[in-house]
Amino acid sequence: MQVLVALARAQGEVVGRDDLIASCWEGRVVSEDAISRVISRLRRLTEGVGRDGWTLETVTKVGYRLLPAGHVITPLETSVSAPRSSRRTLLTAGGAVAVAAAGGGIAWWTRRPRIPAAARELYLKGREALRPGLPEDNDQAQGFLREAVAQAPDYAEAWGALALAYQSSLLFTEPGRQAGVIAQAEAAAKRALDLDSNEAQANAVLALLAPVYRNWADTEKLYNRALALHARDPQVEWSYARLLMEVGRLQAAVKHAQAAVAGDPFAVWHRHVLAYALWAAGRIDEADLALAKALARWPRHYALWFLQLSLLAFTGRADRAVAFGEDVSNRPFNIPVADIDLSMKGVRALQTRSPEAIADAIGANIAASKRGGGYAENAMGWLAVLGRIDEAFAVARALYLDEGFTIDEQRFSSGRFDVARRRHTYVLFTPQTSPMRSDPRFGPLMRDIGLADYWKISGHGPDDPAWARGV
Repeated sequence: MQVLVALARAQGEVVGRDDLIASCWEGRVVSEDAISRVISRLRRLTEGVGRDGWTLETVTKVGYRLLPAGHVITPLETSVSAPRSSRRTLLTAGGAVAVAAAGGGIAWWTRRPRIPAAARELYLKGREALRPGLPEDNDQAQGFLREAVAQAPDYAEAWGALALAYQSSLLFTEPGRQAGVIAQAEAAAKRALDLDSNEAQANAVLALLAPVYRNWADTEKLYNRALALHARDPQVEWSYARLLMEVGRLQAAVKHAQAAVAGDPFAVWHRHVLAYALWAAGRIDEADLALAKALARWPRHYALWFLQLSLLAFTGRADRAVAFGEDVSNRPFNIPVADIDLSMKGVRALQTRSPEAIADAIGANIAASKRGGGYAENAMGWLAVLGRIDEAFAVARALYLDEGFTIDEQRFSSGRFDVARRRHTYVLFTPQTSPMRSDPRFGPLMRDIGLADYWKISGHGPDDPAWARGV
């Protein structure tokens, strides 16, 4: 049953033998015959209850995949991407690692505490609940993971996942309570690292909890350390892609976002960051395709919905953006109508170019920019693309330098908040703010907020050197 569930969760993608061993045998050494026997039993089941629903295909020397019955395999589908194995064998000087010849080959194992099956199942359920990136799912994930570590106090991966759940919940935590949640995340990460200093999720959490704004270089060192320990770990790759977007290194961000999706294709935020990075890097066709795939899986996720609206609006497809936004049946859940209407004002201004619509969008976004960091980021884009560059820079200096007016600590009105007054700079390098980057005031802004120092210290400038002029 565990093998069947693992294959079903892959939704038609190939699952390697290592993946099956990691998820179904808890990483224990098993023979090829043991896996083959399970696959044979599943095929026998296909002749019974499964014959009308699915077929089990063997991909030679790679693994297996579950496909709908009657599915016709095309040559394109037989190509296999990089392995997505989640099992890692860590070879460290202080680690308890044993290597032994067995049956003419080499068997690898580590002396790790035996995890009860119930705790392992709770861990997997907790990880699954984290993927949608929504508050109610995060609460469920925390419940599963707290129970997992209660049953298995030495379960490093469960502690790391719990730290990640706490950190992820900060977006939905009021500022007055964030210090306590940060302390919980740090404590869980420390416990994971005490048990296993190389635990991937805990290392990712330490990087995610580090103050990013004005601290890009030091935070990047944490990501590089985590990647050195866990090459291509999806959580670390996703986190690092976000940081690279913040500093204008968009092509590099795409590469790491692609690695995050390859490592975990069922995490909505990995898909979101990939589509956003592709768009910001000017790779519109690829962004369209990546976002279409994400929306097919999560059709009403709020972040994907707003990204689709922006991608259409800011790439010369305002008519399609209006039609998309006006389809009430397809709108995201739990988002205030006022927030959707605010974005639609900008979309209609781009569609009609009427003075009335433009004035309405500008006035609404300037007013909203004072209500939260997310509103201010969006306002910069709308103001810049609608030709109000002075106002766009005024919002930027208020957001990043506390000049001119005060911006509230919430991010948006729907219970989402900035974490410890962090300010996101990725919007400064997206297509809609291109008019700001062409303005002589952009260079001094980069100097004043410290991005110019990061480019100099790190030796990695932004994708377009012209963005750094005047610093």
